Parts: sequence; structure tokens; C-alpha cells
Amino acid sequence: MLIDLKYHLISLVAVFLALAVGILVGSSFVAGTSVKGLEKEFVKLRIQNQQQQNDLEVMRDQVASYEEFGRTVAPILVDGKLAMRRIALIQTGDYSEATQSAKFILEQAGANVASVTTLSNADSPNAQNRIAQAVEQITGETQLKDPAARMIEIVANCIATGANRYALDILEKNDLLTTSGDYDSKALRIVLVGGGRTRASLQTQNADLVLIDKLKAAGVVTIVGVEPSDAVNSYIPVYHRKSIPTVDDIDQPMGQVALVFAVAGETGNFGVKKSADRLMPTSLGIGQ
Repeated sequence: MLIDLKYHLISLVAVFLALAVGILVGSSFVAGTSVKGLEKEFVKLRIQNQQQQNDLEVMRDQVASYEEFGRTVAPILVDGKLAMRRIALIQTGDYSEATQSAKFILEQAGANVASVTTLSNADSPNAQNRIAQAVEQITGETQLKDPAARMIEIVANCIATGANRYALDILEKNDLLTTSGDYDSKALRIVLVGGGRTRASLQTQNADLVLIDKLKAAGVVTIVGVEPSDAVNSYIPVYHRKSIPTVDDIDQPMGQVALVFAVAGETGNFGVKKSADRLMPTSLGIGQ
């Protein structure tokens, strides 16, 4: 009896020992296989990542080449297109570099960029008070329901007609705008430079829409709205509501060329964003 019990105990221990050895050997095999598999996968991913980095570098070089080509060709495409045309720029957005891009290509096309006016953001209560005071000083009008709209009307009339330069001086002294250039003659072709650096802004509602209406009422024959391709807050959809030509990539050579053709009379919404209906003017025969 004792021998049978000892035999069973030894057998049981042997079974558990064999099971433990099997588990240990199996685990080592699986672990080794898993580590090797992970190492192979890591090497594969590293090779793929390096290839993607190489491809990205090639694409960057290509983009740089295209941009250089565009900067070289753009002045040739627009040369003399706007000769003897007097144009005024009005910046309502936050991108001064976009204004400089527009000014550069217009002058390359032979235009006389007579003036550059930059409107300050008038959303704050303090700005509204300064607007009311400035408008009263200019016109003698008090208790206006919408002093900001009246100020926009004054600005539009000054730029379009070349009259009342003193009104712009008063507005500038009140930090409501800045001026540069000649305001003593009519400017019947206007480029609005929009686009905001922040998404939350009432500028397009309080300034741009009113400004477009007032410029048209003052006799302006051409209004084009532009902004840079990386504008955080796009003004282009707002400009569409007033049915004016637009360019959403004024920071790019192709957008600059499109601006010149739009000022010359070609209609359309040019650029690279969803709000555009074509890349380039139809008269160039490309980008359709």
C-alpha cells in the first residue's frame, strides 16, 4: 500500500515536472519567435520610414523648384497687363505680407498702386467709442445707430473719389486705420486683402461686406478680394456673397498672376481652396 502511494506520488510529481518543463520550453520558443518577429518588423518599418523621408525631401525640392519657376515666370505673364491703371489696396485682414505680395505683382503688371490703406480691427468697445468720436469730428453727426458703417462709408468715398483726405487723417489719428500713398485722385479699381489669423472675428461682417457695398456706391468699377493660402479665417466665402472676383492664394505666384487678370476684368474665383472654381484665368488656357 505504501509502495503504491509512493509510486502515485512520484508519478504525479513527474507529470507536473514534465508539464513545467514543457511550458518553459514552449514559452522560450514563443518568446524567441516573437522577439525575432518584432525585430524584423522594426527593421521593415525603419526602412519604410527612411524611404518616406527620402520621398518627402524630393517633393520639397520639387515644390521649391516650382515656386522658383513661378516667381520667374509670373512677371513675364503679367507684363504690361495693367499699364496706366490706378489701383488702391485696402487691407481688412491680418496678413500684411499678403498686401505686399499683391502690391508687388500689380506693379510688375504696370499698375500704379496709388495707396495702401489698412483698417484696424474695430470689434472692441473702445474702438467703437473712438469711431463714434472720429465720425462726429468729420461729419458733425451724433447719435448714429451704426458709427462703424458710417466710418466705412467715409473711407470708401475718400479712396474712390480722391476727396476729403482730411477725413482719413482724423481716422488715422484715432488709430482706426493707417494710410500710405496718394489719396488725391480717384481710385476706381480696388483690391481687398482679407484673411484672419484667428477664427473668431466679426471683421468680415462689420467691415468687408459694408465696404464692398460702399465702394460700389461710390463708383468703383472693379473690386477683387484676396487672401493668403494659409489664412486661418478665410474671408473668401464672405466675398462670394457680393459676387466679386476672388483669389485665395495671393502668397503664391499663380495667385498673383490670377489677381492681375482679375483686375483686368476676368471673372471667377481663383485659387487652391474648395471655395475656388478654377486655378488660373481661362485666358491663360491652363488649370481648368
